[in-house]
Amino acid sequence: MAEDVQRALDNLRFDRMVKAFCIISPENMIYQSTLDEDTEAMVKQTVSLYKGQISQLTVNTEAGLVVISKIAENWLLAVLFPPNLSLGIAVVKTKATLLALRELDLNIIKTIPAAPAVTKSAPPPKPTTSPPTAQPTPTIPPPKPQPEPSKPISTEPSPEPIPPLSKTPTFPETEPMPPPIEPPPLEPLEAIEPPPPPLTPSEGRIDLTFIPQGGQALLAALDTGSLVGSALYDKFGPYARDVLFLVDGKRDVKTIAFLLGLPEYAIVEVLEFAISNRILANPVAA
Repeated sequence: MAEDVQRALDNLRFDRMVKAFCIISPENMIYQSTLDEDTEAMVKQTVSLYKGQISQLTVNTEAGLVVISKIAENWLLAVLFPPNLSLGIAVVKTKATLLALRELDLNIIKTIPAAPAVTKSAPPPKPTTSPPTAQPTPTIPPPKPQPEPSKPISTEPSPEPIPPLSKTPTFPETEPMPPPIEPPPLEPLEAIEPPPPPLTPSEGRIDLTFIPQGGQALLAALDTGSLVGSALYDKFGPYARDVLFLVDGKRDVKTIAFLLGLPEYAIVEVLEFAISNRILANPVAA
């Protein structure tokens, strides 16, 4: 059971947009917390003020946006996001973890040893003693120049210079270089045809106005430990899970691309892969 809790929290632990999270018991105790001391104290104070009345609550703090959601029977989940993240995406990103935690017996969390809260590191103290002053080095006077000894004058005649050799050395004749090899003529390149535009749902593919619907394996695909989730992550990377988080039966391809800041063709590729693997429902012809 403890492994099931950790597996359910992996959706938040490996999400690059989640800064920290924690689970709050009905007794206002903090479990599985990765919050710092200040944010954890703020969450405790907020929960104590609205005890028993929280279904979903968002609080703007200096650290970022905190989304507090009810799991079951006064068990709460608090997730810290960056301050510039939109509220809609923050709520959607907690949805899969809430669904997974609601299927577990949360009392098992009390048996898991809680990690200590993250403390802020204090700057090192400045030294109070003044640095030692440098002592002046004694100056040494430069030595006096000594007179050079006089060289004896040679009475022998200087040798006569050797005349240069008049005969130039001869080298063996080298073989002539072969003519350069001419490259073969280049064949003309064939014209590259542009890729075909996306087809409509009735023709087997999806267009930018297509609204994806959840399928049989949507929850399994959000778990990177499952086979379909691992295949989705290996093929497209972490942004594929962000696409599936925004599938709610109302947003079309163009809206999802705008919210994530991704090109529209990348959203189409993820959705086509998800439809072929039953992660999303097949498109119905209009």
